[in-house]
Amino acid sequence: MKLKYLLPALLLFGACSKNEKHGKVILNNDVLSDCNTAIQNAIVVDHVSAPAGSRRYFYATVAAYESLVPFYSEYTSLAGQLHELKALPACDTSKDYCLDLVALAAHTYASEKLVYKMDSIKFYRERKLNWYKSRISESQYKNSIAWGDSVGQHIVKWASSDTFNQIRGRDFYSPSGVEGRWEPTSPDFQSAVEPNWNRVRPACIPKAGAFKIAPPEPFSKSKSSRFYTITKEVYDVVARKDSAELLTALYWDDNPNTMVHKGHVTFNLLKVSPAGHWLGMYSTISRQKKYSLIQSAEGFARFSAVIFDAFIACWDAKYKYDYIRPETAIRMLIDSSWSSPIQTPAFPEYPSGHSVVSTSVGTLSDSYFGNYSFTDSAEMEFGLGTRKFNGILEASKEACMSRLYGGIHFIDGIKNGQDLGRQIGQYHLEHIKTKK
Repeated sequence: MKLKYLLPALLLFGACSKNEKHGKVILNNDVLSDCNTAIQNAIVVDHVSAPAGSRRYFYATVAAYESLVPFYSEYTSLAGQLHELKALPACDTSKDYCLDLVALAAHTYASEKLVYKMDSIKFYRERKLNWYKSRISESQYKNSIAWGDSVGQHIVKWASSDTFNQIRGRDFYSPSGVEGRWEPTSPDFQSAVEPNWNRVRPACIPKAGAFKIAPPEPFSKSKSSRFYTITKEVYDVVARKDSAELLTALYWDDNPNTMVHKGHVTFNLLKVSPAGHWLGMYSTISRQKKYSLIQSAEGFARFSAVIFDAFIACWDAKYKYDYIRPETAIRMLIDSSWSSPIQTPAFPEYPSGHSVVSTSVGTLSDSYFGNYSFTDSAEMEFGLGTRKFNGILEASKEACMSRLYGGIHFIDGIKNGQDLGRQIGQYHLEHIKTKK
């Protein structure tokens, strides 16, 4: 190999020097953080639902991870561990490769097929490929793209069988009209979001309703009932107008479908989705800890898988219980003109999606990757600054309570949602193996 191609391998491949003699190089250990930002931007522009956004991250990050596994003997494929994922085609590891280009190709091949406005991923991919083309040998360039794309193709084919396409266009959900059940809320009174999401094939958990969650508090109009007590709690928390609590609610809003009304003008407010926020945090940690390429890929895949499953389990419970939102209850029992400080999402209240998703990823992360301090900057570009946390699990606890501060969840939906999230995170720890 020519010296100019060998030098990056010597400088950047680190502990994997055994591969250098075969023409393996790494130019950018952080390439998957860049890919994560690209797919996040596509999700924001598409205004997809939070569950649908988690699906995009899941398949793209699994593609990137699987494309790298053949080059690292200590890591193992997720084939046979994730539902219906079959073994990938054999990789000729004797050829020359740029491994970060391999991961980039696999990630972008998959993500381009999963977004609606494909040009954003297409242009990102083209820019990155041009960058690599002048920095590595022709054989490394061609081999890397060919292998990465073949993995991406395998993952996209697998994704096509998860029933997502079958439930598109069948999203209509008619509110029951029964007191205590969910009904559309102000200001837009939107239709229910993703009522069939429990039909999507999970990543790892046995099925959507595999885990136990206690039923919500029975609805009651009586002022002596516990339902009135938890409703009044939401009202009182919002009424005290604590600036720190309100800022926390805004920081963790993560509603990619928020509508803003200015006089006669209505527009969508661009926000990151919950999955994008947590993966953005992992991206920050990956950079801070100087993870290797395969370590980074492993984390993105594991985070996205547990988030994907958490949404499926949570949405199953949401539409099973079809529970009333605080805004509806407060208008009925306390103040007929009351509105939540952040926009109430268009789906049933119980359990809190933030609580299930955040706790599942926090449980997984702190147990598997360890607990360490970091500064979350995922919301900086949306004008909400940064926050410091001592671990993902600590951050998840704040995310859960933010839903009470924002007036969109009862305390039961938060606490019982955390219980469900812990079960999902623990299941992933016990049933997904990425290292031999």
